Amino acid sequence: MKDIKIDKIIRSKRKTISLGVTPDATLVVRAPFDTSVEKIQELVIQKRFWIKEKMVAVKKNGITTDKEFENGEGFLFLGKSYKLKIQDCDKIELSGGLCLPKKYKNNAREKLIEWYREKALEKITERVEWYSKNTGWRFKSVKINDAKSRWGSCGASGSLNFTWRLIMAPIAIVDYVVVHEMAHIQEKGHSKKFWNRIKTILPDYEQREKWLKENRKFLNV
Repeated sequence: MKDIKIDKIIRSKRKTISLGVTPDATLVVRAPFDTSVEKIQELVIQKRFWIKEKMVAVKKNGITTDKEFENGEGFLFLGKSYKLKIQDCDKIELSGGLCLPKKYKNNAREKLIEWYREKALEKITERVEWYSKNTGWRFKSVKINDAKSRWGSCGASGSLNFTWRLIMAPIAIVDYVVVHEMAHIQEKGHSKKFWNRIKTILPDYEQREKWLKENRKFLNV
């Protein structure tokens, strides 16, 4: 297959072959149990330009959305990975994994994003209120958006906005973004005074910021 390497083949009861590029730019093939290696290799050769394009994009941006939404796939929530379980549950919930009702199988991504948004609003609002109580920084509102390049923002009136993707990070990272945006209520720019305000609340903020930069590529579905 020339310069296209298959890093992993996952076989299951599925009926078709699918190709996916992971966040670390490796190629994963999912195929039915009875599919020959030769047939898989033929498909990879046919799709080689698409594969290369995906790998370049992942290496450049660190983001891929090639989730298959199948049993056993890992999904992050507050820094912990939960294996997806598609079964007869009433709603999406964490129960020995991430349970997804079978009725949502055909629009799994949309339903999971809805769930992430709900949980993000709940947890982030809780953290904003906690820091507001302990710092005296007053805010107007907390909203969740679909931003892909910004973790949060602070409006002129003290309105705070956060991307739902943040809920996939550990709580220490959620707190860093919360404190960062709340500090903007007092200091609009990124002056020395601004960073000193953050350091007073989170002495290790630089380590948290570094973690976010290095792991942002994993906080996506």
